[in-house]
Amino acid sequence: MEYFLGIDMGTTSIKAVAFSKNATILYRYAIENETLYPQPGFAEQHPDKILQAVINCVLEVAAYLQQPPLCISFSAALHGLIAIDAAGIPLTNCILWSDTRAAQEALTLHQNGIASEIYQKTGVPVHAMTPLCKLLWLQKNNPDVFKKSARFIGMKEYVLHALTGKYAIDTSLATATGLCNIYLLQWDDSILSLANISKQQLSEIVQTDAVFYVKNGVLPNWANIIPLVIGAGDGPLANLGMGIIDDRNIAVTIGTSAAARSTIQSPQLDDGMQTFCYHLQHTTYVMGGASNNGASVLQWLKEAILQSNNTYTALVAETAAIPAGSNGLLVLPFIAGERAPLWNANATAAFLGMTQQHTRAHCIKAVMEGVLLNVYTIILALLKTNSNVEGIYAGGGFAESAEWVQMLADISGLPVQLPATIETSALGAVMIGAKATGHANVAPSNNNLTVYMPNAASHQIYQKVFLQYNEALKNLGLLKKPLE
Repeated sequence: MEYFLGIDMGTTSIKAVAFSKNATILYRYAIENETLYPQPGFAEQHPDKILQAVINCVLEVAAYLQQPPLCISFSAALHGLIAIDAAGIPLTNCILWSDTRAAQEALTLHQNGIASEIYQKTGVPVHAMTPLCKLLWLQKNNPDVFKKSARFIGMKEYVLHALTGKYAIDTSLATATGLCNIYLLQWDDSILSLANISKQQLSEIVQTDAVFYVKNGVLPNWANIIPLVIGAGDGPLANLGMGIIDDRNIAVTIGTSAAARSTIQSPQLDDGMQTFCYHLQHTTYVMGGASNNGASVLQWLKEAILQSNNTYTALVAETAAIPAGSNGLLVLPFIAGERAPLWNANATAAFLGMTQQHTRAHCIKAVMEGVLLNVYTIILALLKTNSNVEGIYAGGGFAESAEWVQMLADISGLPVQLPATIETSALGAVMIGAKATGHANVAPSNNNLTVYMPNAASHQIYQKVFLQYNEALKNLGLLKKPLE
């Protein structure tokens, strides 16, 4: 059976998803990643373990389906950074998007006024997540490694080089680094000068449909003739995999982290630097905001606070009798600092309004609401620049919870649709890969999608809750100006 293989290199796991020509999932295989936290604020993964997981996933799918794929395409998490020496050996682990060690470097750029200039050139808000700030941190705090580094690359680049011998980065990941001009899709000389690095220390920027081939000896011989399509970042690809090709719908994905994104046809920035703009393919871009705090907040509540062995489905079921607004219990979900809309790596979480009437079930529901209230702030930033929005497409692990998806509809006041598959990033990669290698278009079917309509009464309650949420952010000094 012929198939296309999408490799989704996420934070939580490496997934290989085999799709048929009509975008049906034939087989899916995943290997969980180990994230290291050597110091407070640090979040790293070992490059060679990720590489081996990718190889094992490819081999597993090919063995299960008893034939190689027509092509292999890649999706990857954004903002990672690895320093490597001239021999290609890592001098650091991969520093993840969730790593906040460079918070002071980001703050300094804001204080001296450079952050706005960088944003206007790159479309990336200055924050500890960006490779730009990580480079500044590395230069200051580990100068020996910085001087020894022949290149600075991301995880997908590391894997691609191991497989093909080429150092290349797609335009999507490049525009998320804070080092690339969003209009020219080229490394920006002035920002490289600020980071004290050269173009020769970065990978060649290529289009997201660029094709490569495996070098001898890395995989079995059958792999040497399989086209490898570089693909894009996981967020932009999720929009493509959901079938969002214009600005009429917003994509909301919640997994470990959370994000809301619109698909646009030219670069667009936000006056308040609340949103990012990344390239997807050709003349298509994605505008949005990503939060550090998605389903990971519910996981933290379950494991660290409740110390529960119940499934997430069982935990959510406990909230069935809890009304919208959790009887006044409000959660600020910032257990891992925050990107959009606060762009504050030092933000912390809080339970507000707790009284004796509140139970375990209230806490669970308030956490779910808190995550979505934060996502709603990003949606509002997108709605400010786009009056064409008709609805939301929901993806990621949270989309498997009917209760959570309905809550998103109630909070946003917009209908929420579920795409045909939750593996939207892998499907987006396959869509690019199939076209790049001359095969028939692979596209999701948007027929007979499940739609959650907002409950008017609940929406009214959540509008009042959102005002309280907004006020809490201001009172705690987390918000520079009111959310509208």
